[in-house]
This record gives sequence, C-alpha cells and structure tokens, in this order.
Amino acid sequence: MIEYGRQANDDSWKGEGERTHENRVSLFHAGKPLDPWSRSFSPQLLMGGHTKFDELPSQASPYLGLEVEMHVQAVAGNAGMIPVDLERALDLGIEVFLLSEGCAVESSCIAALWRHSLRTGYLAARIALNQGSNPRMVWQSFVGGVLHDIGMLVFLSQYPEAFTTVVEISQCRGGSLAKLERRVLGYTHGESGATFLARWGIDDVLLAIAAFHDDPWNTPHATFGPLTAVYAGNFVEGGGIAQDGEGVIGREGEAYLTRLGLWEDLPIWQSWMPSIPQLAIQ
Repeated sequence: MIEYGRQANDDSWKGEGERTHENRVSLFHAGKPLDPWSRSFSPQLLMGGHTKFDELPSQASPYLGLEVEMHVQAVAGNAGMIPVDLERALDLGIEVFLLSEGCAVESSCIAALWRHSLRTGYLAARIALNQGSNPRMVWQSFVGGVLHDIGMLVFLSQYPEAFTTVVEISQCRGGSLAKLERRVLGYTHGESGATFLARWGIDDVLLAIAAFHDDPWNTPHATFGPLTAVYAGNFVEGGGIAQDGEGVIGREGEAYLTRLGLWEDLPIWQSWMPSIPQLAIQ
C-alpha cells in the first residue's frame, strides 16, 4: 500500500534532501485515513473495517447505471472482458459516487463530476486503444478515468463549504487548483483520492492516476501508459467541475506530450469530443 504525498514543486516541502518522486511516496498506514471517512458515505462501505475487495458486501448488479454498462460494453468490444480486480475497483467508484449524493452540496454538482469522470474514462480508453495499448492498460485507463477525481468526493463529503469555495475561486481567478486546495485544505484532491483508494487495495496504477492525473510529469516514466491516457482524456474533456483544463493544454502539458512523442496525436483525440454523449446520474 502506498500514500501519495506532496508534489515535487510544492514550496511547503519539509523533508530532508532533494525533492524526488521517492520523497513524495511513503508507506500507507490504514490507521491514518482522512477523518472522518463516513460523515456522508455508507458506514457499511467506509467504516465496516473492510480494507480489501473480497471483504466488501456483494452488489446486486455490477454496474449501477445504463450509461456505465453501455461504455463498458463499448470498451469490451475492443479490449475484451474487464479484469476482475478492475471491475471491483469500478464498482467501488460507482457506489461512492451514488452515495455522495447525500453530501451537503447540490446534486447537480455530483452529477457534473460523474459525467466528467465517465467521459474521461471513455476518452482515456479510446486514447489507449489508439496508442496500441494491451487490454489491461486499456481497462486501467477506463477505470482510472472514472476514479481520477474521487478525491473531490472525499472533499465534498468532509469539507463541502470549504471545497466549494476553493472551486469557485479557481473558476473565477484561474491559477492552480492544487495550490488552492493545499492552502485551504492541506492537501490536493489527487492526494486525498489516492490515499482513499489505497485503503481498499486498489491497483497501484490506479493510485498513480488518482494522485498525478493533473501533473503526470511529476512521476518517473518515459513512455505512454494509463496515466498519460487519463491526463489527456481529462483535459480534452474539459477538466471537470473546477474547469482545471477547459480543454486547453498548458506549457507543461505540451512539453510532456512532446517528450512522449504524442503532441501530433492531440488533434485526433480532440476530434472525438462531438461523438461523446452527455451523461449524468439519473
């Protein structure tokens, strides 16, 4: 298990020595969750002492919405059946989204975040397929896209007023959402999401996606992978409820895609947007 910590370019770094990826990743301790986990979420899901998928209560249906089933089937048509561990991760994410409708925020906010997350997952899977990725990487891209902003649900559950204010400031003033989150809440939605998912034994690739989906250049990798696919799907889709990207890539993102030899593929990904349906929790 791992816990994803501060970003390399964070001025609040208090560790010793040079700031490296290893500095920012430490052992995860199950007794050190964000508190409280279950103010709005299901006690059975988040407080029942479960830390593994096989301890979770079984669900009557593996997918909790027609739109999810439709997209899973579309990805399966090109990548085969979803691996069991990734299916369970997807189920967990869907249930947390549905339970989050009990948060002290407008349901339209949760629906918008869900719509963005599902569309990002589908775009990420298509991008991975376009790059010739193997089936597991395609599914990691899809599930990682659905889960990438789950840290926002943690914030909306625990600190609804503070996080809503952070989002409004980000929308009005621009700038780094992560810096605002850390200044007001102490950590970013990426860090909170990865820490939350680590409790459940989630695939390490999905943890990295949650932690670094807005800044993949802060992780050591030299080739295309699911993290790249979700990063690209996220900004092409528009960046979510905080409008981090608004579909426009910044200089660091351009340099990152250029380094991986993907810059010329960006127009192809953007051309898919008109065919991606608008989706929301019903």
